[in-house]
Amino acid sequence: MRLLNGLKLLPLVMLAGLCLGCSEDKAVVVEDSKDRRIVRFDVASANVYVVEENGHRLMIDAGNPGDEMRYEALMRESGIDPATIDFAILTHGHIDHAGTAAFFQERYGIQIIGGGGDTPMIEAAGDVDLCPTSITAKLLHMTLKGKQYPAFQLDREISATGGTVDLAEFGMTGTVIPHSGHTPGSMVITIGSHAFVGDLIRGGVLRPEVPATHFFMCDLEENQRRIAEIMALEGIRHWHPGHFGPFPTAAVGQYLTRQLDE
Repeated sequence: MRLLNGLKLLPLVMLAGLCLGCSEDKAVVVEDSKDRRIVRFDVASANVYVVEENGHRLMIDAGNPGDEMRYEALMRESGIDPATIDFAILTHGHIDHAGTAAFFQERYGIQIIGGGGDTPMIEAAGDVDLCPTSITAKLLHMTLKGKQYPAFQLDREISATGGTVDLAEFGMTGTVIPHSGHTPGSMVITIGSHAFVGDLIRGGVLRPEVPATHFFMCDLEENQRRIAEIMALEGIRHWHPGHFGPFPTAAVGQYLTRQLDE
């Protein structure tokens, strides 16, 4: 029976693989106001964000190794010279979020900031065990085994026990919230009404605007608690995950209610 169910899901897995690996590269302006400009760069369904505020530029996450030129091209097409990015914050150290960090650090001198809890993973070039949350995720996991990214060192480690970091020290408004769960060093970045949540949650493969449980999560109950913590923050109206999305806070609330009712 399990084999039959797996075979039934095979077309979905193949579709997911296509959506994750072969989607069209695109740049989307998330906000363009007097306060800031935020652009999302989507390469192979791995979102990287660049925030411009107060004359500074912040990059959030770094996508997959091998996609360096694709992100670089999208940035330049959007009027962003990578050399003008001051620093990058990694929501966590998995391969699809930290994969090009070494490239941008070495070529452009961008300072890389990450959670201290993920330092061992980063020093091991992303080598880590994953916890699939479904049969589909288990099959996807098979395609990721053995993949690594160029190792690098964080320019700054943010402690999981050190409390919230104010982005004012980097010349911008917002916060970096240590938020272990998906990984020991996971973090959430809040800027204005936006929360950049990494793999705390994802969008749907076929319906990107619909929140869904991430493919890999070791403790689903803790993940639900962590989502509720960000839900409780005042002023957050837009959630920006590492994959697909975005979606409004109300949609995340509906997702969380469904999960708690199951």
